Amino acid sequence: MNLSDELQQAVAESGARLHFRFPAWLRPFVFRGITAITIGRRVYVRTADAPDGLERLLRHEIEHVRQINRIGLIRFYARYGVEYVRHRRAGMTSWDAYRAISFEREARAAEEVQGDLDV
Repeated sequence: MNLSDELQQAVAESGARLHFRFPAWLRPFVFRGITAITIGRRVYVRTADAPDGLERLLRHEIEHVRQINRIGLIRFYARYGVEYVRHRRAGMTSWDAYRAISFEREARAAEEVQGDLDV
């Protein structure tokens, strides 16, 4: 996979481990339409679903790895889940609740940043 030098550096510095397919054990748990998921420092990507936007997608997922590095694995997933549930209980749709999670907002902002991938 040809990635820009900046993205390769960000992957290395974040400690992310890229996997370009979903493992068999994960497939039953991934909703249809999901092209990437981060579990700890492992980033699983379905490259066939995101060939043109791969670098943007990876910037998003690497931001999640940075978030996990910053606050810890358990705190990340606990806060992620609590925020999602809070948004759903406030009446948001599943999609809107997901998009409103603070970690997702940060990751979407990281998608836009090109050439500024410092960890």
